[in-house]
Amino acid sequence: MADSVQFELLVRTQQTALQQLVLHHLVDGQWRKKGKGYQLQLDLPTDEHGMRFKRYTPVQQLQFADAAYQPAPQNPAAIGVALVAERPHSKNAFDQYYPREGIFRSVTVTLQSIQIERQQLVIKLKGHYLTAPQHIEVAGRQVALSYDPASATLLLLRDARIDQSAFSALLDGNKPGYDYGIFSPGSIRPDRRPILMIHGLNSSPMIWLKLSHAIYRDPILAAHYQVWHAFYPSGAPPFFNAMRLRHDVDQMRNQLQQSMGLSTQIPMVLIGHSMGGIIAKTFIINSGMALWDETFLFRPEAWPGKDQDLQRYRDVFLFNARQDVDSAFFLDTPHHGAEIAEAWYSRLASKLITIPEMFARLNRKLFQRIPIETVTPQMQPYLADGGPNSVQVLSPQHPLLRKIATLPYQRPVYSIVGSDDKPYCYDEKACVQLSDSVVPFFSAHEPRAEAQIIVPSQHDSYQSPEAIDFIVQQLRQRLDADEYH
Repeated sequence: MADSVQFELLVRTQQTALQQLVLHHLVDGQWRKKGKGYQLQLDLPTDEHGMRFKRYTPVQQLQFADAAYQPAPQNPAAIGVALVAERPHSKNAFDQYYPREGIFRSVTVTLQSIQIERQQLVIKLKGHYLTAPQHIEVAGRQVALSYDPASATLLLLRDARIDQSAFSALLDGNKPGYDYGIFSPGSIRPDRRPILMIHGLNSSPMIWLKLSHAIYRDPILAAHYQVWHAFYPSGAPPFFNAMRLRHDVDQMRNQLQQSMGLSTQIPMVLIGHSMGGIIAKTFIINSGMALWDETFLFRPEAWPGKDQDLQRYRDVFLFNARQDVDSAFFLDTPHHGAEIAEAWYSRLASKLITIPEMFARLNRKLFQRIPIETVTPQMQPYLADGGPNSVQVLSPQHPLLRKIATLPYQRPVYSIVGSDDKPYCYDEKACVQLSDSVVPFFSAHEPRAEAQIIVPSQHDSYQSPEAIDFIVQQLRQRLDADEYH
């Protein structure tokens, strides 16, 4: 017992001294190697691609006004100083799925040795790049390393600029200020389940910072999940963006399978906000001929040619539930449309949207080969003049939105409904009165959901503490269910 107490005292004393040493030598993210009467030697790690970090920030120095952005509580028995290490985006292929602001990772620094070299005191520190909890040996005993997998995502707040491209991505998908695609704020791991978060209209992945942080901050979820963010031109119709995103996921998973052994079948969770929920639907339903027959008066066998572009257009209407999807979460999703899309100001905004050239080109190619009369009467107004934009598709009257709402889910779904009034209702009459100021209850409500909650929201449930707690709880339960089976 006495030995244990002495050992713990030794570890705590060393930890306090190490923290002071690191804070003294890390100035504006850079290491100062000379001290008064001694020299500091550093054995710093590289990231998963062998790239060196350029800047370090002690986690204990991070301060955010919002309580949701606090670093995770540290294990009092752990040793080492937790840092956020970062480097610029390299533009190399292995960085293509990481944010353009840079690569942010968790590193922990420990004391390696104190010795005299050439009549000078030398203190050696060793950095450990961590993607999971680890232990090191101290005086013959295994001691946990300080580990904070969540704070790296917080520093994206300091440099993030992707949200500045949200409006341009709505109005003109041809000229983004930021690349479109799928990005991982943390390291991509072959053994962890992806959570693909899909934003909505006039939005960006920045809306997911609180939820992403909550997932990385939870030790159980951080050990089993990895977060992926989608960014796409939200002015284009959701069914077109859904087709592109399904192709993007296929390409990303195939590349990651080849480069790091990511299984193509490792289950993925989808989380969609607003229009992002409509896009997520296409991953978990079998369209059959429902959407096609709602659009065309001929069957796919009579499709005009085998052109690759036309085949991609075909994929907008014909798809099956993906085998690699585990479940989906809908936040403020207009399953039955939003009447605000019919308002005069929405119609005015709709006229300002430039549809991405890729979609316009597909429409031109198609109608060079088929007459508009082969499109169903209800869809002709939407496919004429180059095709619809996202605002038009979100109308409660849009045929495809109405049709997809009737198709059965092939995976479990969870629903979060926002309310700008009281976050509850007890009967149908009271529930119908609720709205999040954009999507009414009757449209966001999903009676087929495994579980559903109502949260205070101005169409921003993604930052609701109740919504985030609900998602974290359900993710944990799905892990428990999988382990049981």
